[in-house]
Amino acid sequence: MTVKSVGFVGMRTDRLEETIDLFENLIGLPLTRREDDVAGFTLADGTLVELFGPADDFHAFFTTGPVVGFRVDDFDARRRAMLAAGVAFIGEVQHADGTSWQHFRCPDGTIAEIMGPGVPPGR
Repeated sequence: MTVKSVGFVGMRTDRLEETIDLFENLIGLPLTRREDDVAGFTLADGTLVELFGPADDFHAFFTTGPVVGFRVDDFDARRRAMLAAGVAFIGEVQHADGTSWQHFRCPDGTIAEIMGPGVPPGR
C-alpha cells in the first residue's frame, strides 16, 4: 500500500473572511466552494484545502491545528490495517465520486485523515 500524496488540508478559523481573503487574493489559491461557514480551494494537482468557520459544527473536532489528509492507493485495505492496529477513527466513512475518506486520531490526539479509492459504505 502506498501513500501517494497529501490530498486534503483542513483548518478551523474564527476569522474566516480574512483567511479566505489571504488564501485567495494574497496567496493565489483558487476558491472553488463557498457555503455558509465553509470555503474550499482546489489546487492544480487536485489537493483540496478547506477552511471551516466557527459556525461549522460538522468539523468541530478539528481542534488540533490543520488536518492533513493522506491520499492512499487503497482506502479500504489501509483502513482495515489501521483498525487492526487499534487506530481510533472518527465518525463514519464518507464517500463521493469513487473516493472514500475518514478522519482518525494520531497517538498524540492530532486529527488526520486517509483518503483514496474505496467501496461506498454499505456495499
